[in-house]
Amino acid sequence: MSGRDVRVGTASWTDPEFIKAGWYPAEVKDDAEGRLRHYASRFPMVEVNATFYALPTVDTTASWAERTPQNFRFHVKAHQVVSGHPSDPARLPPPLRELPFGADSRGRIRRPSRELRDAVIDALLEACGPLGDKLGAILVQLPPFVVAGDEQRAELARILGRLRPARAAVEFRHRSWAEPAEVAVTTELLGEHDAAWVCVDAPRSDARNVMPTIVEVTSPALAYVRLHGRNAASWNTGRTVAERFDYRYSDQELEEWVDPVLEMAERAQEVAVVFNNNARDHALRNAERFGELISAAKERVSD
Repeated sequence: MSGRDVRVGTASWTDPEFIKAGWYPAEVKDDAEGRLRHYASRFPMVEVNATFYALPTVDTTASWAERTPQNFRFHVKAHQVVSGHPSDPARLPPPLRELPFGADSRGRIRRPSRELRDAVIDALLEACGPLGDKLGAILVQLPPFVVAGDEQRAELARILGRLRPARAAVEFRHRSWAEPAEVAVTTELLGEHDAAWVCVDAPRSDARNVMPTIVEVTSPALAYVRLHGRNAASWNTGRTVAERFDYRYSDQELEEWVDPVLEMAERAQEVAVVFNNNARDHALRNAERFGELISAAKERVSD
């Protein structure tokens, strides 16, 4: 496949906000199979958010594959244990709960042993097997408290190696990763593992838990963009994901991304553009509109 393959979608198709907003037709809004089929008729890819909280089963992913077109793409978010977020052990399959980990004051997995982290990675990859070529990448979203450093990069490299042969995409969320020297060594590491640097659009802020927009392509197969909205007021105060990412991009703001995305598409076979502003139907509407802007820009280039 040649360049300029830009796939636009949202972070989840099951978000309750989408249903409440009325985006799904009445005949499918209460039907899991119908919702996915409807979503896949409108978008060529989706980011699976549910896998961040609980590992899917083989039967579940097989149903996803069966309900979507042949060239559809799933980008699957790595489980919390993989990325290092606090995680409720009760939500893991029983055999994995017995593996060692360090707990926080609430009994959550805070410091997974290497054995546990590797077992969760292996279980995730096994579960994703039925997706076949529909599996785009495993998204590893590091917690905002993970700062840049040699030790952190070494463990990230180990995780990326364990995820192979699946491709990975990595989102950094602490601003230390944006320092020029850190970007240089980290993008080199990702390139060595054929993993994508996740470019982000977020509130314009100097807060340490807000990454600036850095456009990088570290894998010739895949480039990745996540748009979280620009609601600085709710970024750290929102009680829910919908409150944190309650933002609808204007056309002018979307147009800021058209040229960077098309330039990324010249350097990677495929570009995933994921809208994560999942409040009401903002992500869906922005994704639809951005797809239109990309198509229009492609037509102008080809004329």
